[in-house]
Amino acid sequence: MKECPWEKIDDFQSYTEFDEFVKWMNDQIISGLAEEVPVKNPYSGSSLFQEKWFRHLNSNQIWRLVWPDAPFTGIFERV
Repeated sequence: MKECPWEKIDDFQSYTEFDEFVKWMNDQIISGLAEEVPVKNPYSGSSLFQEKWFRHLNSNQIWRLVWPDAPFTGIFERV
């Protein structure tokens, strides 16, 4: 199994940056490098945030992407 090259993002600097990241993640799925998986434990235990989980297929790591909702700036992190 390979290491996951994804890096944690503690906050997105703008909605444009976030939209570009979502596009990049969709490209990861289209390229066969990742897949979307069900969210099992929502971020901060809350269902108020829009969230998706992704599996990096080569490493089998699961990551969460949480949408920005001001003043929260979003996050991408390993679960």
